[in-house]
Amino acid sequence: MKNILFATIFLSLNTLIRAQLTIEALAGNKYAHYISYTDKDLDSAAKWNYFNLNRFTVNYNNKALNTVSIEGQLTYQFKPWIGISTGGGFYGEFFIPTLGLSLSYANVREDFFIQLYPTIGFFEKQIGPSVLGIIGYVPKLSLNWGISSQIIFSVDPSEISQIARIGLDYKNKLQFGLGIDVIQRLNTSKLNTNAGLFLRFNV
Repeated sequence: MKNILFATIFLSLNTLIRAQLTIEALAGNKYAHYISYTDKDLDSAAKWNYFNLNRFTVNYNNKALNTVSIEGQLTYQFKPWIGISTGGGFYGEFFIPTLGLSLSYANVREDFFIQLYPTIGFFEKQIGPSVLGIIGYVPKLSLNWGISSQIIFSVDPSEISQIARIGLDYKNKLQFGLGIDVIQRLNTSKLNTNAGLFLRFNV
């Protein structure tokens, strides 16, 4: 019940803040992957910020392998490139609260950016480090068209996850192209990969 409450709070915040929402779907060779995220300044000075990332997978052959994760971070920026972050993640069956840093960089043209959340998570009286990050490069090819490339990655004590996308961008509203998901459990050397086509909307 407590886990459902935390998940509901994260999704409700995402709706109430009314930030620009990015929605993406990947049709992979093993499963469908649905992603949505927001990144919103909460005040005019851009000191307070809310970030939310939701991921859902639907396995074609085995519903028991379906996954869900909902992550949210509330940050206070001391400088544009560094701040403190608190929040947590809901991962299907459990909630992990976190506390850490918010690190960011964007070039002058704002077509290359990095956003990192190195945090410490607290779960069942244990403490573990983790990092969530987004790296994007979206250079313009013309007035309306550009290249869209992005990596979302996370590292925690149990696994390393990478979500890579590359394709075309139309008016910063629509992106499409090729995508691959790579997940490695740290207790094994086997890589689990899922590759296919993605479509993304900024609404």
